[in-house]
This record gives sequence, structure tokens and C-alpha cells, in this order.
Amino acid sequence: MATDQPNSPTQTVKSAASPEAVGIAAGGSGVGKRWLDGGMFLLLMLFAVLLPHSIKGAQNAWKLAFLLWLVKLLIERKRPWPQPLAAPLLAYVVLSSVSTALSSEPYLSWDRMKIVCLVLVGVVFAQNLRRLSQVRILVFLLVLSGLAAAGFTAWQYTYGVGVQVTYILPGTPLYRAGVRPNDIVTRVGGRDVHTPAQLEHAVLQSPPGAMLCINLLRSFPFQSEETYVSGDGFLQSGLGTPSLRFALGRPSRAQGTLGHYVIFAEMLMQIGCMAWAMMLCTPARNRGLQILFAIVFVAMAITILATETRAAITGLALGCFVALLVLAGRRARIGATSALIVLVIASGIWIQHARGLHWMDSHDPGTSFRILMWEDGLRLVRQHPWFGVGMETVRVHYQEWKIHGFLQYHVMSHFHSTFLQIAVERGLLTLAAWIWFVVAYLVFLLRLQRRAQEQSRFATGVVAGALAGVLAFQATSLVHYNLGEESLVMVLFFYFGLAVAIERLLREPSAVDVG
Repeated sequence: MATDQPNSPTQTVKSAASPEAVGIAAGGSGVGKRWLDGGMFLLLMLFAVLLPHSIKGAQNAWKLAFLLWLVKLLIERKRPWPQPLAAPLLAYVVLSSVSTALSSEPYLSWDRMKIVCLVLVGVVFAQNLRRLSQVRILVFLLVLSGLAAAGFTAWQYTYGVGVQVTYILPGTPLYRAGVRPNDIVTRVGGRDVHTPAQLEHAVLQSPPGAMLCINLLRSFPFQSEETYVSGDGFLQSGLGTPSLRFALGRPSRAQGTLGHYVIFAEMLMQIGCMAWAMMLCTPARNRGLQILFAIVFVAMAITILATETRAAITGLALGCFVALLVLAGRRARIGATSALIVLVIASGIWIQHARGLHWMDSHDPGTSFRILMWEDGLRLVRQHPWFGVGMETVRVHYQEWKIHGFLQYHVMSHFHSTFLQIAVERGLLTLAAWIWFVVAYLVFLLRLQRRAQEQSRFATGVVAGALAGVLAFQATSLVHYNLGEESLVMVLFFYFGLAVAIERLLREPSAVDVG
């Protein structure tokens, strides 16, 4: 009979609706969800590892995680979690977009919107962390990666980055090829060189009459140069004689792998704030973990000193002091405060010795440049108060607008203050939105700190680290345009995303799996 046939429509419908079939479908969906979640978390871990080392690598990691999250939302047909501080962030992005649309050079301004949209870094982390143990993994990876960056800097100062030219006679073939005193030779004829002996060996072993490609590092931050000289040209320039002298090449100011000493210093500043907070929050029974965080903090502080960046040292001290007030007892506050004071005094002495500068030195060209930029920036704000002149337009119109810093020092830079830069380029409305976010974020962290203390010591430390980091970031914002550097904005919103995730996780007892 037809009803007894296994392929009848009725039986097919029953089979599809059977509990076994539903279980298989649900299991398949669950496997897909686990793969998506696992892939996203793997990318978030990769982001934390790459952040102190590779701007492009960290950017690619969070962007791929963002795409996987969008796919997951489409598959599950779920809305994102309610996002704290969404209103000020949305106002900041929208007003920046309006300013960009009204810019006199929109093609330049739209390119800078990619930095404004880095607020999405915080959203990706806030929406996709499911347990405190995941937060712990990310924090540990970031801290250990920061320690590796400090170790790389130590290697640069001990092993060297090449061979420095300490003396060269003008008019010699090497000098005519563009080599100058203080240049650092990194490769000769395709061979890496780290000592004067290696350089001489590379030249003497080259084929007779062959032109050698010479790779150089010049100035700071390092700029790569390339020139060509024959082996005979080296010999005629005095190779192996006092007429051409070499020494181990070291960075004049540490810059890690991020390409600039200020960016590197402020990255380590924020990692140092987190390491300090975690050290204070780690229970005394975990002595080994406390020592690890202490080692990371000391390594961060020493490396920041090697960058000779005054603002980052001040920001680190301020952030750590605030974390100390929030986390430590009275006796610990006295000892740690004394240590921070010693750090600041030692830093001032070191910078005065290394750079010949006082902490606030009006004779410093950098300080003079900042003052000129601040004066012209305030003038432009008065002329274009609401939506500014547009991001990056000053680089095109600096002569027309009489930007004295650019004209006098022949350098293309910025206004050396995040708040002033926003006001000049995007107007006072966008500045108000950014200040709204900063104030709301600080209030959010202080409230979250009190809640976290009742449930998880670890979460308390992470929130305190985020609080210290954002205060350090805002302190350096007074004299640096750090909101214009991708790596620094990413670490700022990375901490933001961790804090927002913790706020949600503390409301889910099963997610609080770290005490």
C-alpha cells in the first residue's frame, strides 16, 4: 500500500520532525557555533599577542574577528548585547563623519575615518567574551607580549641593530655615496652585519669590482636608506684605518617594532598600567604570579625610560598612582607611592642626562614647536568652531592658513594635543562628544570597580588596569595626538571592550569562573 512505502510524503514529514532529526540539526548548528566562537577567540588572542609588535597584524586579527561575529549574528538571528556608552561613541563617530563630509579635502579626511571606526575594536571584545577565564587569557597574552617587546629592545641595545659610522672623511667614495656620521649600516651586499668585523668581512669577501648594496638606518625614528658602493670604494674610504671608524649601532631612542619611540612608549605605558594593577590585585599566596607582573612592570618602566619620552613616564606614574588608590591598603599605598616618586625623579635625571633637557624645558625645540602649533590651533578653532577644517587638511593648506610650526621647522606633524586636534579638525561638537565618552567611561569604570570587588579579585584588577590606562592615555593626550595612532587607539578600546565584557559577565554567575 502507498501508506506503507518508506518514501511517502507523510512518513518523510514525520521523519524530518522526529526527535532524532531535531537533535542532529541542533547538534550541527551547535558545532557550527562552537567553530565560530573558537575562531573568533583565536583571532582575539592573536590580536593581544600582536598589539605591541605589529599594527597591521593586530588590525587584520580584529577585522577578521568582526566579520566572523557578523556571520554568527546572521546565522543565529540574534541581536547584539546592549552596549554601555553607545550614545557618546555613536555621537563621536557621527559628528566625525559630518565633519569629514564638510571637509575641504574629503578624500584625505575619509581616509582618517578608519581610525575613528576603531571604536569597533571595543565592540568586538565586549560582545564575544563569554567567561572571565577568557579575559584572563587575553590579559596574560598582552602582558607577556609586552614583556617580549621590552626584551626585543634590550636585545637591540646589547646585540645592536647594525654598525654605526662614527667617523668618515668627506670626499671619500663612501661619503659621496651618501653615507654620513651616525648612520647605521645593517646590510652589506645582502649580508646582515652587527659588528665592525662582520662589515669588514662582508666587504673583503665580495667579488672584485662588484657594486655592494648598502642598507642604512638614519635619524630617529629610524628611516631606511639604500646606496651602492664598490668594495674598492670602501678600501679607498679608509676601511680598516682610523680614517673610517665603526662602532656597535644602537637606537638613540628605543622604538621597538612600532617604528616610533613615542608610539612605542605609550603602548608600553598602557601595558605597564595593567601589569601594575594585576600585581596589586594578585593574592599573596600566588607569589610567583606577583613576581611575574612585577617583572613586567619594571621591564615596561625601564623600556619607557629608554624611549626618553617624558609624557609616557608621567602617564605611567599617574595611572599607577590611581590604581594604587583604588586597590591597595594604607601601608601598601605608602610604599608604592614612594617607589613611584623615585621612578619619576630618576626619570627626570635620566632624561636630563640623555637628552640634555629638563622636565619642562622652554629651550627644547619640541616644546617650542608645540607652543607654535597650539597657538595656531586655537586660532583655527575660533575661525571654524562647529565642524572644524577637516581631518588631514592642514597638511595641504598649511601655507594658506599660516601654520607657523610647519613653516618654521619644515616638518609635517600635528597639533600635539588630542583635544586640540579634534577641535581643529572636527570642531567643538565632536570634541564635546569625545569628552562625553571619556567622562562617562571613567564613571562607568569606577562603578564597575565597586561591583567587581564583591565578586572577583581578578576582575577588580582588570578594571583597575583599564582605569589606570585610560587616565594615562588622557594625560598624554594633553601634549600628544595619541588618538591619531592606530596601535594606541586599539589598546585603548581593547581595554574598553574588556571592561564592558566584565560588566556583563558579573551579572551571569556561571561566567565568573575566575576568583
